[in-house]
Amino acid sequence: MGIFKMTYQMMLINFKDFGYWFWTLLYPLLLSTLFILTTSNITGDGMEDIPVGITEDHQLTVILEDVEFLEVTETTESKALTLMEDNELSGFITENNELLVTDSGLDQTILESVLNEITQMFESGIPPENFSFDNDFIVETHADREPQVVMFYSLIAMMVFYTMFSSIEFITTVQPNLSTMGARFQSSPYSKVKLLMASAVGALSLGLLTNFIIITYLMIFYQGTLFSTLLPTVILLIFGNISGIGIGFAIGLFPKINANFKTFVGLIVLLALTFSAGMIGPGVRMLVNEHLPLLNSLNPVARVTDTLFRINLMDNFDDYMMTLGILIGIAVVMFIFTLFALRRKQYDSL
Repeated sequence: MGIFKMTYQMMLINFKDFGYWFWTLLYPLLLSTLFILTTSNITGDGMEDIPVGITEDHQLTVILEDVEFLEVTETTESKALTLMEDNELSGFITENNELLVTDSGLDQTILESVLNEITQMFESGIPPENFSFDNDFIVETHADREPQVVMFYSLIAMMVFYTMFSSIEFITTVQPNLSTMGARFQSSPYSKVKLLMASAVGALSLGLLTNFIIITYLMIFYQGTLFSTLLPTVILLIFGNISGIGIGFAIGLFPKINANFKTFVGLIVLLALTFSAGMIGPGVRMLVNEHLPLLNSLNPVARVTDTLFRINLMDNFDDYMMTLGILIGIAVVMFIFTLFALRRKQYDSL
């Protein structure tokens, strides 16, 4: 039997399984719809202006008014403190170019960055008319001001690892102590390498199909922008699918456990990793990063989530190749381990 026919047979096993389509397609579609509905009231055309107070006739007034995302109000320091306590101002710039705040947060961080850059420009002798802050703050801030996109990226990251379900089903099926088909495979002259490759290609094909459907759905119905760098995103998703296949191979090797239970275990583990990556809200992710920073560093779902966020909303490719290397490394190690484990298994009778 050729590898293409093997691939076709492996795809048929999952294609006829309603449970497979529910978890890989219907479930992500339901979550996508839920996220779109719950975030529709907080997605907008851009970031809101940051209100900042400044003393009258301040030397920085004209410069700050030219910054598109700032709303400058001339006031006194005492009034500014009252306005900050009422959340009507995010900060106040004194006559000595110092920033006064009564709270900490993203707005205050941005104001401090703007003020620091202005100070550095003055010290460098750059004329005020040449000051520009749009490139330094607009894009990066917009990404941070839309934390709900982390939920979508973590959902996509979870989705790419759903290829594990196909490989779990396959590895369980080819074990003769767990299925009659496995007994036939074991007694046949088929190459185990070809069988694994056929399963991987079949799982990857079905995985990319479901990925394409979900991403198309999000691009049509989500009001914001999720994918600004499509080709690098597609490459990342392919590597994530391959990594999921490798993980599924390893889970499928557990003996004396049927495919349904293995799938359930894999699903619970994957959901836990996805939740820590931010699918149920950015607050959970921040909590995990604060108290268990190593968890998301080793979490492949979190790495895919982070990389999707950076390359699409921040145009940052610093860890892109590292993430691809980790994903393909997981797949290669799992594939070799699975092949070695299958070849060493012995059975008294089939």
